[in-house]
Amino acid sequence: MLKLSKLEVAYDGSTVIRDVSLTVEPGKVVCLMGRNGVGKSTIMKTIMGVLQPVNGTVSYSDEEVTKKNASYRARKGIGYVPQGREIFPQLTIYENLLLGLEARSNSEEKINEKIYEYFPVLKEMKDRRGGDLSGGQQQQLAIARALVAEPSCLLLDEPTEGIQPNIVSDIQEVIKDIKRSQVNTSILLVEQSFDFAKSVADYFYVMDKGRIVYEGEDLMEEKVSQYLSV
Repeated sequence: MLKLSKLEVAYDGSTVIRDVSLTVEPGKVVCLMGRNGVGKSTIMKTIMGVLQPVNGTVSYSDEEVTKKNASYRARKGIGYVPQGREIFPQLTIYENLLLGLEARSNSEEKINEKIYEYFPVLKEMKDRRGGDLSGGQQQQLAIARALVAEPSCLLLDEPTEGIQPNIVSDIQEVIKDIKRSQVNTSILLVEQSFDFAKSVADYFYVMDKGRIVYEGEDLMEEKVSQYLSV
């Protein structure tokens, strides 16, 4: 279980996350929503250990990891697909995927064939450089690289942003399959698409100005639309 408790995060002395508490239960897909600039990506970076909170705690799998670095958290089972993908453009698809093995807790150095079932194009183009891929293909590669490590909790920061509809559909099916077949794997998804969020998530948090302003199992448009509109 991933749990944030009374989290406060600041940039250059300015507080951007205020008193945020959030829970992701094993096997659940939780969606974090809100306009651009309200702090969603900051929360994801704090969970991963890229940023350190001023106050509050981050706990995972019955251990407080607030002071642990990103590498430790990755080996603990947290996978992270950042906004902007951050693949290695000069490396091949296959080399990018191999890097995902570094976060695996066991010593087995083999890419699960399930990854290629999710994204067949990555096998077909495995010798092509990451920088030569389309935006949608790069997003597939970023997700696949995180999944190679077989995480027990996957953080997806706006995986559908700027992606063509057919690849959005592929990502949607991957999330649904993980939810269906990997019963102990949880996903925290940052998303702005109301329809996409409703199609995959079990629980919802909505942010505004660095705070959680709504949470629940049902995403009721009339209650949250004011926080999602541009």
